Order: sequence, then structure tokens, then C-alpha cells
Amino acid sequence: MRKLLCLSTSHLSAATKRFLMSRDQKEWLTVGGPFGDTGWIFHVDEDAAFNFGNRRFKDLWRSFAYAADRGYDLILFDDVEEPVRDLAVY
Repeated sequence: MRKLLCLSTSHLSAATKRFLMSRDQKEWLTVGGPFGDTGWIFHVDEDAAFNFGNRRFKDLWRSFAYAADRGYDLILFDDVEEPVRDLAVY
């Protein structure tokens, strides 16, 4: 059984959102895909969350770390979710 964490897209910076919208998911840095017009779903990759060398997507990796620390396997970023207090809002 997989655990899904639903997070607000407000936890992703404008730069990260632009990257995810403008690039084919084959170019993404981890396994994921679009969800509807304004959201994304990702497999929580602990290596990416904790060991990723390029700090360009700190917002995404912090979300991965947040999810991994709480035992989640997947993250759904959706614009209808309320922000959580423990993550930055952009």
C-alpha cells in the first residue's frame, strides 16, 4: 500500500512550476508527471530529497524530505490544497 501526501502548489516556487510546465517529464529530475492543468504528482525519491547535488529546486526537495520523514511514498501538488505550516510558501 502506498501513502499519498497532498500538498499545495504554493509550496513550489514560480521557477520550479515553470520548469515542470515547460519540460517533458523525461527531463525531470525524478519520477513524476502532470496532474490536471495545474498540479503534479511525484514518487518520493529519498535520494533526491537528501542527496541531490543541484540545489536549484530546493522547494521540491524540501517537500520530498518532508514527505519521506512522515512515511509518504507519493506527493500530489494541487492548487486546491491548503498550505502546511512546516513548508515555505512562494
